[in-house]
Amino acid sequence: MGFLADLRTLNAQATAVRERMDVGATLAAAQQSLEQADRVMAAAVAANDPASDAARVRTTASVVSARQLPMVIGMDVMVELELVAQLPGGTPVPASRTQPLAPIQLARVTPGAIVDVSLVPGRPETVRLEIGA
Repeated sequence: MGFLADLRTLNAQATAVRERMDVGATLAAAQQSLEQADRVMAAAVAANDPASDAARVRTTASVVSARQLPMVIGMDVMVELELVAQLPGGTPVPASRTQPLAPIQLARVTPGAIVDVSLVPGRPETVRLEIGA
């Protein structure tokens, strides 16, 4: 009789979990995660375009904001950065970048920090951090 009582308890618990589950919210969260991953991949492709490497200019940028995303690639965490790059001649260019960073590098991208970057002038979406370069 103990086995049937345990089975009845498990069935009641499963029914309660199923009734509390919000499938629509779970699907919406999954769709949002997929869209965010698409944006990250598109930004990575734009920043690493080999055809634009010849026009790329190395400069510095100040970090306006840094936000860790709920995404991990290997041991690296995804970070969304808002930057203001200084082009030669002193022209400030606002840019944003989402990229994986090693946990030890997170302290280098705190708001107010100055980081080495490279970008194609006139195309702020091509900004690329040059950490360790």
